[in-house]
Amino acid sequence: MTRLDNELQRDADVIVVGSGFGGAVAASRLVDAGKSVLLLERGPWRDTLPVREAGIEDTKPLPRTGGMTSVLRSLHPPFGPKRGIGLNKSGFLEMWIGRGVKAVCTSGVGGGSHIWAAMLERPAAGFWDGRAAGLDDAVMAGHYKRAMQELMGVQPLDAARVPNHTDHAWEGEDYFTPLGGGEQPPMAILYPGADGAATPQTDERGIVRMPMDFSRDHGMFGSPDGSKSTVDAIYLLPAMQKGLVVRPMCEVRAIFRQGKEGYRVKVHDLDNRQDMLLSAPEVVLAAGTMNTNHLLLHSRRKGGLGALPGLGKGFGANGDLIGSWPVPGDGSRDAATGPPVHGRVKIKGHEDGVYVILGGGETPPVPGFLYARARAKAGRAYEVVAMSQDAADGQIKMDKATMSFSFSMSGSPSYAATMRAFETLGELSGRPVRFDAGSVMTAHPMGGCRISDDATQGVVDGAGQVHGYPGLYIADASVFPQPVGVPPSLSIAAWASHVAGRMTG
Repeated sequence: MTRLDNELQRDADVIVVGSGFGGAVAASRLVDAGKSVLLLERGPWRDTLPVREAGIEDTKPLPRTGGMTSVLRSLHPPFGPKRGIGLNKSGFLEMWIGRGVKAVCTSGVGGGSHIWAAMLERPAAGFWDGRAAGLDDAVMAGHYKRAMQELMGVQPLDAARVPNHTDHAWEGEDYFTPLGGGEQPPMAILYPGADGAATPQTDERGIVRMPMDFSRDHGMFGSPDGSKSTVDAIYLLPAMQKGLVVRPMCEVRAIFRQGKEGYRVKVHDLDNRQDMLLSAPEVVLAAGTMNTNHLLLHSRRKGGLGALPGLGKGFGANGDLIGSWPVPGDGSRDAATGPPVHGRVKIKGHEDGVYVILGGGETPPVPGFLYARARAKAGRAYEVVAMSQDAADGQIKMDKATMSFSFSMSGSPSYAATMRAFETLGELSGRPVRFDAGSVMTAHPMGGCRISDDATQGVVDGAGQVHGYPGLYIADASVFPQPVGVPPSLSIAAWASHVAGRMTG
């Protein structure tokens, strides 16, 4: 087994796997506590303004003009190669395909913060209560508050100046019920100031970002100017100034218990095509629900970890249902103008149900000469997104080195309620909402490594430590014992902050 270079031969106090909301927050907190931390990320740095200005040179572009070959990293059907079908090692997204559900994940330093819509919201009161010893809403409250401040969750100075913002854009329409004060969640967006000036802004840590230009795309395919808060800029770049080591294009393949000494981590350098073994007394898994489950299942199969009887249970899709709602045919609206998410609404007659989020039309990463046409098409339909408390009754398994998973809408009454709301919106507006009523497409897979004091029902305890494996922690949405039912990024950040606090406190 060879190693990359002399620097990587040093053992860190903690190895963190993954650089999204969970990995970035955990790494930042651990570095602040004086730990030496090595963060491993299978994807590249993305070429954005804050990353460029920080002096990171080896980057890959966000997928803007390269077509789908610049987007897809890999496909994971329920059959075929054990690590999926590789398409582009620097690709932006990967697709996991299971029975009744498809899950989309992001690859790159910053993880899901490049694809996220920047809406910051907590789950319903009581979400964390009664889950495990040492964990409840009160324990988590400070972590939520801190993460909200760090991610710069704010309301615009004047919503009326933000194109398509739902606080003003649908006044007078009879299919939405106006929201009350405090119902619109903060957004992790650097909004233009009162003067509307679009000039670079440098914060006290030297991180450079631009206020959002509402005429440009800032959604699923990233925010090139840094106007959408991403964790590579907010957490990782400042932590690197304090000693954090980030190694991109390093894919963790397995974890092995190393007695009382900690853990060995088998890593493959995707650029140099070399394998290496790294060791640390503590490891934090934050590779995202699909990849954390895959890594644990594969490590168990290879003998690196034991039975983990709770592994794979309680898989869910956060009640995600996504529809497409056409704009009026008179050309009066452009769905692709504004922030990536325009805000949330209540559909008339369904006020007691879930909020519905209206998202902007997304321009696909087509070649430059096709952009104008693709942009115009994107402006002709809003994305309608609902999230709810699904039953989280899915399963994740591994058979002959291939991970399989399943989830069915039929076990979750929340989906039927959401579909009725979508149908009502179509009827009242005269523009039907198109959605898939038979299977789920989600960017928010959760579970499989649930929090529970019972090791037969979950994988981690209330501190995020894997049962029976001191020093092995999980800091992503795979631990959620049920769906949060709202955009999960803030909860992942808060959970990672909690885990790091328990590791150092």
